[in-house]
Amino acid sequence: MRRKNLSNYHHTTIVQCLPDDLVEKQQEFLSYIMYRRIQYDYPLAYISNIDEIPVSFDLPSNITIDKLGVRSVSICTTGYEKANFTVVLTYMADGTKLPPLIIFKFKNVSQGNFSPEVIIRVNQKGWMNENEMLYWIENIWTKHERISNP
Repeated sequence: MRRKNLSNYHHTTIVQCLPDDLVEKQQEFLSYIMYRRIQYDYPLAYISNIDEIPVSFDLPSNITIDKLGVRSVSICTTGYEKANFTVVLTYMADGTKLPPLIIFKFKNVSQGNFSPEVIIRVNQKGWMNENEMLYWIENIWTKHERISNP
């Protein structure tokens, strides 16, 4: 790289700092959940962690190589770096992983080769909303609940 007068350029971002009392808050929340579980005798299969993750269709690299001293480096993309979809992942406290729910920002989804273990939904925003949450409860949560408690 030195011989050819090239350099790596990194895209930098500002990240959010974790709160100073994070461990205390985590312990407080865990204690609250465990207290309620004992108080109401909840099985572990009724406690879950659900998370929504936005995923981009195009993930351009944050590292480029160009001549040393260049102030701006252009990269080619597909034009879809701002187009996202949402993946909803759920893990139960008993160790069970529920099927992922993928929400696309389309009017309808084409019949592609999707895995049968993945549930595909579409809406105008591509986010989890009230309708998607109701669908998740009725078609994913209750299906799991029937399997774990016949």
